[in-house]
Amino acid sequence: MKVKIYGVRGSYPPTTGNGTQFGVNTTCLRVDLGKHIVIIDAGTGIINLGSDLISEMKSGKSKQNFQKLYLLFTHTHIDHLMGFPYFNMIYMPQTELNVITPTQLNYSIQEILETLMSPAFFPVTISELPSTIQYHDFAENRTLYFYDDEYEVVSLNKTPSKSAWIGRISTMRNYTHPKGGVYIYKFENHAGNSVVFATDIEGYVGGDQRLAKFAHNANILIHDAQYSLKEYEMFQGFGHSTFVMACEVAKNAGIKKLILSHHDPKHGDEELKQLEKEAQKIFPETYLASEAMEFVF
Repeated sequence: MKVKIYGVRGSYPPTTGNGTQFGVNTTCLRVDLGKHIVIIDAGTGIINLGSDLISEMKSGKSKQNFQKLYLLFTHTHIDHLMGFPYFNMIYMPQTELNVITPTQLNYSIQEILETLMSPAFFPVTISELPSTIQYHDFAENRTLYFYDDEYEVVSLNKTPSKSAWIGRISTMRNYTHPKGGVYIYKFENHAGNSVVFATDIEGYVGGDQRLAKFAHNANILIHDAQYSLKEYEMFQGFGHSTFVMACEVAKNAGIKKLILSHHDPKHGDEELKQLEKEAQKIFPETYLASEAMEFVF
């Protein structure tokens, strides 16, 4: 399993040169499970991700399946969608994109993407794309299992059809983000390593116990930490966390490494470095997410 971060910002890309060290793109994560490429969220980071896929294909050295891709969404606010129309892989006829995402606010993900790429917003519609896009539902009571050449969605308490799975994905819904909440994802390989991606969530005093249980003993927790402590006083209820909230979850869950992400676009490098130092006083294995950061298990 390999995890690579392509987008670290929340709300919108910085417009004042604040992304020198950590990056400027909005949320996008890549998880490789065996030869399967799974993408989480389509913020502006997906544009660079697409460029990397093209380069890897041209090199001929990678064994990844570039023709069959998987896309999951934590939620569909615009900062997590805005890169999708510019994702170069959807303009390639050999691409099969499997969008596997829970229903959002009674809208299917198909309806949302078709609206995003409608004439009012973009000159190319979904129906005009040369690629094949397939839509699949997902939910808290299901697990997505990947095998060498295929995948299946298995209901809770059901046994997967094959024991030799190479990776699996489960999800948990969090309701603290306004207008519908978000989905948190856990990625696991057969060796027992796990990575939890928890963006756009707002913490609780003493830590989010439900999230701590879901992320128990994970190798890596990528957690929202958009606000400083002072900012949080003004933005309570906006659906984002502080580094303290993230650290509390990491401690309660027995996390090995905490990655703070969804950086505020107004935060420059020095301010972000200071937040990292303060967080490390609470949970020493805390680091700020930066674009191109990778983890391999």
